[in-house]
Amino acid sequence: MTCWRDWLPISLWLFAGAGQAAVDAGVITLADGDSRLLRGATWYKLAPGVGLQDADILTGGARSQVQVEFTGGTLASFAGEGALMINVAKDGALALTLTAGALKVAVKGPPVRVRTTQFEASVADGIVVMRADGGELFVEAGSAKLSDASGAREAKRGEYWVKSAAGFATKPLAPKPFVESLPRNFLDPLPVLAPGLKSRAVPAVDRDITFAEAEPWLARDRAAFEKRFASRLRDPAFRKAVEPVVARYPSWDRMLHPEKYQPKQPQASQ
Repeated sequence: MTCWRDWLPISLWLFAGAGQAAVDAGVITLADGDSRLLRGATWYKLAPGVGLQDADILTGGARSQVQVEFTGGTLASFAGEGALMINVAKDGALALTLTAGALKVAVKGPPVRVRTTQFEASVADGIVVMRADGGELFVEAGSAKLSDASGAREAKRGEYWVKSAAGFATKPLAPKPFVESLPRNFLDPLPVLAPGLKSRAVPAVDRDITFAEAEPWLARDRAAFEKRFASRLRDPAFRKAVEPVVARYPSWDRMLHPEKYQPKQPQASQ
């Protein structure tokens, strides 16, 4: 039988961050297709009016599209199969992490950082359209600062940039295949829809995340997501899936097998 002491380390770890107030990031104003919200370790269904918080993750399917209107006026439309993670610093600075899919961002106010696996773009008072899968970006208005391990570049209005293993390359106009790969509404200005919302909506719980779904995030940032998903270790199915690879996750191994980390007793001399 499971004793409450078995879960005490997890409870204390989770309690340490429980008192932190959620940072308001913005509101969902459009949610089409198979789009969902991952908050903490729980999946929620999306609907217009659902408020977003720091560390929320939006995911979508091949035909999904989600528009977010952030606090401060920045608009973002995320489309296609992939994920978009939202981070809001204490000073209100906004950072978006796009793992896959297409994104259009119209930035108003302070710069917004958009991270992909290939590069990072910093956009201030501008509009960019990008595809994470191909490492592509088009500057529709304003400018963007692109950076990777090799340095930084200034991308100006009307320029198309692509990042490959060979480095950055640019053209004066977006190529036809890139334009045709985007949702049609990306060719138009993003509409401001928040004023038309009658009230904020409460997200409907779908289910908890599985270990198979958690693994890609653990591979991206092991320490952060170990802590984020630690509550799932209470679930027998999740715990069973973790056990064969628990050595990859030191904090979970310590929680599930505390006896391995007990100080060794000195052997009595004969």
